[in-house]
Amino acid sequence: MPSRDRERTRRRLLDAAFVEFAAYGIAGARMERIARIARCSAGLAYTYYGGKDELFDAVQSEVVHASSVEFDALDLPGYAARLYDLQHQHPELARLATWQRLERRGAVSRAADVEAIRSAQERGLVSTRFAAEQVLQLVQAIASMWASAPSSSDHVVRRQTVEDAVRRLVEP
Repeated sequence: MPSRDRERTRRRLLDAAFVEFAAYGIAGARMERIARIARCSAGLAYTYYGGKDELFDAVQSEVVHASSVEFDALDLPGYAARLYDLQHQHPELARLATWQRLERRGAVSRAADVEAIRSAQERGLVSTRFAAEQVLQLVQAIASMWASAPSSSDHVVRRQTVEDAVRRLVEP
């Protein structure tokens, strides 16, 4: 029974931290506020996660795992559209990713995706106008360009624009 309560507490901490980090970033987030929302003590939050950075890493890891969008180097327009859809449905994911880029120097490793794009470029299926790393960053930027915009009835038009822009970017 006690281990079940620990898992429930960890889950509440992760859920509260997700909301806190999405709203305030790493620097602005407060462990005391996270603990209060999770209905536990700040000391317990530190016991479970060590500190704010470790808790952010745990949230980020869970978010990446739970919200992964199928990547296909041979269908980058489709990948961009799926990424746009996810961020449209869950704008807090885009905010969390933005805080990650702003406050963490190290890039999230996407080596396998970059290698898949490079392979598609070598086979003549994706443009070589940009390096594979740049292609991935551009595709993600295009997919995310409306992430912070208010929800709009233009969703279908925006999604099509994302898909068309990426198609034109990567066509050989």
